[in-house]
Amino acid sequence: MKTVQKMIAALFVFVAQIGLADIDRIDPPNWWAGMADNSLQLMVFGSDVSDVEVSTDYAGATVVRTTLGDSKNYLFVDLVLADNIKPGDMQLHFSHGEGTVESISYPLFARELHSAERLGFSSKDVIYLIVPDRFANGDRSNDEVSSMGEAIDRRNPAGRHGGDLQGVIDHLDYLVELGITQIWMTPIIENNQPQYSYHGYSATDMYRVDPRFGSNELYAELSSLAAERGIGLIYDFIPNHIGSEHWWMKDLPFADWINNDGTFVGTNHRRESVQDPHAVQKDKTLFIKGWFVPTMPDVNQENNFASTYLIQNSIWWIEYANLAGLRVDTLPYNNKDFIRNFTERVLREYPDFSIVGEEWSMNPAIVSYWQKDKLNHDGFDSGVPNLMDFPLHQAMIDSLTQEESWDLGLTKLYQTMANDFLYPNPEKLLLLADNHDMSRIFAQLGERIDRFEMAMVYMFTTRGIPQLFYGTEILMSNPDSADHGIIRSDLPGGWPRDKVNVFTGQGLSETQRGAKQFLTKLLNWRKNAPAIHHGKFFHYAPSDGVYAYFRVSDEQKIMVIMNNAQETRVIKTEHYAELIGDAMVAVEVLGGTPVNLSKGFSIPSKSAAILELR
Repeated sequence: MKTVQKMIAALFVFVAQIGLADIDRIDPPNWWAGMADNSLQLMVFGSDVSDVEVSTDYAGATVVRTTLGDSKNYLFVDLVLADNIKPGDMQLHFSHGEGTVESISYPLFARELHSAERLGFSSKDVIYLIVPDRFANGDRSNDEVSSMGEAIDRRNPAGRHGGDLQGVIDHLDYLVELGITQIWMTPIIENNQPQYSYHGYSATDMYRVDPRFGSNELYAELSSLAAERGIGLIYDFIPNHIGSEHWWMKDLPFADWINNDGTFVGTNHRRESVQDPHAVQKDKTLFIKGWFVPTMPDVNQENNFASTYLIQNSIWWIEYANLAGLRVDTLPYNNKDFIRNFTERVLREYPDFSIVGEEWSMNPAIVSYWQKDKLNHDGFDSGVPNLMDFPLHQAMIDSLTQEESWDLGLTKLYQTMANDFLYPNPEKLLLLADNHDMSRIFAQLGERIDRFEMAMVYMFTTRGIPQLFYGTEILMSNPDSADHGIIRSDLPGGWPRDKVNVFTGQGLSETQRGAKQFLTKLLNWRKNAPAIHHGKFFHYAPSDGVYAYFRVSDEQKIMVIMNNAQETRVIKTEHYAELIGDAMVAVEVLGGTPVNLSKGFSIPSKSAAILELR
């Protein structure tokens, strides 16, 4: 972990007097010696820097090019850093036409030991999704910040509620006890928008943690403290768009920095146009270059300087905060070439790193197009290792809320899993119960605890990497409203004087306590289940409302039985002899009950059982 002195040196603002010019900032604010890619591009921003020349006499560093922006206040400096360059303070010399020379000390840090060999997340993990503004308020002093436009207002579902990074730090041990091994937080960078700033997806500074959440240093500290507990940190990266109050919008580096000449033109959201062999160019262009909303300007990734800025920004956060993964927001809305360049550059630095893309389609043919190593009809390979499995999520909801018939109910799960041949690596898909953009799983399941438990058993025993939304463990729900502010309600116990407290159990109903105990046992068992981590997946076609699948590794064999029928079913084990093999007994994992496989067994209506075969 970086020292406090180094972290302070890595702050995002640099100020220096250079003749008639004032340099306000340089992005990235620092870099590291020994990166796999030896190129570094600096964005220098300040008053009238267009006639400034840049040089350095730092050993191993060479300025190879400077490029003026369309605005006279931007200068882009391209450097090459030798493989053997030493960490230290690189002096950048800025000379004015009249001969005035000033220098800025630019930090080159030493990389953390084995930084390039870091491992991402995998099927061994359970990811916990947190909206930091709604999780816990650990620092009341940052509830209102004078430089930020929006203050705390807990009465407003769309307003800021005061949750912060300290609140997450304060409850890391709770997450360990629950069985969590990775944290994905919605964006923590500055969103100084006048309204709806809490969600984080309208960045106004991509190198600064929003001060209402904390600071860059506190984010790095969170990562370090989580790592000490065996928990990785996943960063939510938004390369497609920024916020309308981003400092760029007051003075664009280039005229084409923002799509559609900086004027709002809405996207058509026709994600299929990317792959559609019949699509006209107009539809493709509008999908990629259209904006989501007027307050989210769409970055033109065809501008090479903008593209490089975004890619370096992602690498900076990985290295600075020792991250375990990136989640890429709205993946298909980005320029395809940019995505390919981005993943290639990140994985060159961190070959075993995880990048999960959000392609919100229920069509596995559309989702699978984006996974690394897919042999697509157009030859495109995005390089993205992981994707969110929205098709399987929808199949899980449908299967548990439909009455069983020949083609409904659990057959939906079976059929969707049969589409795994479309994916190069289905085990790297991220399976979600729900997330911050949809109704909570308990609401989607009609607030039925039996359906909920079946969904959780499936989530944490099927192939892939499971992700849990904060509060799911106590059945948080939104039965009467689909408003995102309600879906992202405050976690009970995260604020002083909360009458219900998830962390202590105070005020929880018996049903909530039971759900939390159920999930805690399931997730902690999963930590030591090699068949779930890397075992092969086999399943039998559903029959009479019963669906059985197996996870098989050299160390362990697991059988999962789901009964979605209205009646108890007697399981005749000879039907499953191909995979049961010579096992005679099993143990029901969550209850510890022995099962005599030679005699068959019963499974109650609307339930699921996990059997470890012996």
